[in-house]
Amino acid sequence: MFDQQKGLLPAFEEIIPRVDNRFYVRHLYNNFRKKFLGLELKKRIWRCAKGIPPRFWSRFRFTFHSKCDTLVNNMSESFNTVIVEEREKPIITMLEDIRVYLMIRWVANRDRIHTYQENIMPLIRKKLKKRASLARDWRPYWLADSKYEVMCGLDKFVVDLAAAECSCRKWQMSGIPCPHAISCISFKGLDLESYVDDCYKKDAYLKCYQEVIHPVNGPDLWERTQYDDVMPPPYRRPSHRHVKKRKRGPADKENRS
Repeated sequence: MFDQQKGLLPAFEEIIPRVDNRFYVRHLYNNFRKKFLGLELKKRIWRCAKGIPPRFWSRFRFTFHSKCDTLVNNMSESFNTVIVEEREKPIITMLEDIRVYLMIRWVANRDRIHTYQENIMPLIRKKLKKRASLARDWRPYWLADSKYEVMCGLDKFVVDLAAAECSCRKWQMSGIPCPHAISCISFKGLDLESYVDDCYKKDAYLKCYQEVIHPVNGPDLWERTQYDDVMPPPYRRPSHRHVKKRKRGPADKENRS
């Protein structure tokens, strides 16, 4: 998920062709309204969005292998906030600072997970608890094998525990059982954590951080090559003050401490 980086699309197709690309239409509109204001133009850009294949912007057409149902790029923006000072440095200094930051963060995460006693990661456990509280409103009816019909008033969904599927698609998309599936799991007295996707468990976290970012010597000990040194581009003084913080959009919530 990215913003105004046109070169990433062809790069993804060439290097990692199976990666999911998604467009946050509201984010696109926030960029559009910097130059084009008015309610009529807002309606038109939302109509234009329907010309983009739905698999890029609509949850009902998202694929299931990424186990991610989000449309925002908050992770990228959080990382950009961390390196906001480094981004103004020369290219080699910037990359070295980023490498050191990642090296320290990986060590901290690796040490922290060894003291964690649970199997499901904390944020996922919190989401699971919230969905479990919503499952109380749904009544499961066993049909055959592992299939259930779940009802709440006039709303109905079909759940297949063996296939880890629900007709609401939230379970397949996120890898976390939805309230409809949780009602069936509780009805049968099964272990809820065993139905959470393995990518949210401690073993996956350990595997993610098992590699080591190795230390690097200073520039004086770097190997000299036959190529010319990479020089920075000519400096151009901006016509306006450099913006370091992201501008809040109309959908962002006010968060004050």
